[in-house]
Amino acid sequence: MIKIRFAAIILLSSLLMGCSSIMTNTEFYDPVIDYLRSGDYESSVKYIETAEKEGEYADKDRVLLFLDKGIVYHYAGMYEKSNEAFHEAEYLIDSLYTKSISKGAASLLLNDNALDYSGEVYEDLYVNIFKALNYLQLGNFDDAYVEVHRISDKLKEFNVYYKEAVAEIQKYDETKIEFEAEEIDFYNDAFSDYISHLIYRADGEKDNSRISLEKAREAWANYPEVYDYEMPAPLEEAETDRVTTLNIFAFSGNAPVKVPVGARITTFDGWIMISDPTDFHVTPIPFPGIKNGWNFKFEFPELRELGTAIDNIEVYINGNNAGNLELLENISNVADKTFQTRKSMIFFKTAMRAVAKGISAGMAGEEIKKNTKDKALGDALAFLFNAAVDMTEHADLRTWRTIPGYSFTAEIPIDEGIYNIEIRFVGVKGQILKTAKFEKFQIKNGLNVLEAFYLD
Repeated sequence: MIKIRFAAIILLSSLLMGCSSIMTNTEFYDPVIDYLRSGDYESSVKYIETAEKEGEYADKDRVLLFLDKGIVYHYAGMYEKSNEAFHEAEYLIDSLYTKSISKGAASLLLNDNALDYSGEVYEDLYVNIFKALNYLQLGNFDDAYVEVHRISDKLKEFNVYYKEAVAEIQKYDETKIEFEAEEIDFYNDAFSDYISHLIYRADGEKDNSRISLEKAREAWANYPEVYDYEMPAPLEEAETDRVTTLNIFAFSGNAPVKVPVGARITTFDGWIMISDPTDFHVTPIPFPGIKNGWNFKFEFPELRELGTAIDNIEVYINGNNAGNLELLENISNVADKTFQTRKSMIFFKTAMRAVAKGISAGMAGEEIKKNTKDKALGDALAFLFNAAVDMTEHADLRTWRTIPGYSFTAEIPIDEGIYNIEIRFVGVKGQILKTAKFEKFQIKNGLNVLEAFYLD
């Protein structure tokens, strides 16, 4: 009996000690978010660089490291270093997607927190958008176009990837829960199409400029759940033969975060029912051979929009009001739209694992009670064993926390010359929350791009 007690205690300790390694640490981001909110981009750069040197980013979180480096370099105006970091992030994401397909068994057995983070679809897309903005700031239109063009290719590739990933997971799934990969019904991103329009127009390619502009406008008709606001005037009234413009992109808020949703599996003879507060899946699932009366718990991630305190963004040129910026893209909406396919895979994969582990835990608990011949001890150890198993199923809450949540734009016809430009971020009560000043800004013939940030 002593051996059985000792073995049970060791098993429980191992499970409980392992819990910390499969939980997402979000407190790490608090200082860098504070720096970004205060507009201290240099300190945010130093914080991320120091964190990298001191090993704060685990090897399995290297994608997040390079995503964070890429965006804080962008905020700080270090465009070449930003692209270097984004290039590394993109390379890692691509290689990890390919690698994950060949590791279907490991993906099914292990909590997602224990695996390499390969990024979300929207995160991969905004890598290209911010790389394109970097190239525009560097005056490299050709490479900027390459980046926005990659987005449509990626959206097609992701559908192929998810089908292959689901097939690989189901090959190793002994529970035989059937589910299909949902397609990503999102194929033209307004932000990237609008950038493409600006590039073509600056290069004098009127037809291509018009086509890109039409694609950007189509997003409002094709994806009303994503673009659930009025089309901004720069898209609706844009011209393909305008020569010299000031194009402003302003960003506010923070991208959505992942929050855990607790779900419960209840078994019936030959069926399982999954219940969760979001009603993500409400249809009973056939499960041949399973018995009535089991209950298992698991968590899966859900995206939560954080919002912004910004009510208006005003532009002043040489002290005169030159207009307002309008919402171009709600990054949180794009994130939610593209996350649904992966969410479905995470949901069912986690449910499979919860059922398999729950049955194993229940059988182990019965075996403990049988071998100890001490019902009270057996019940206690079985309860602790089941609790420890539940604790290993924390949702993977890793996400790119340093990008903004909203993109705004304005296009202002302007003559060549030197100007003092202010971009004012205004709150709901009319108070000025931040002013970004660009003194003696030179307007040249062609496309002139300004960016401003209020990451609240």
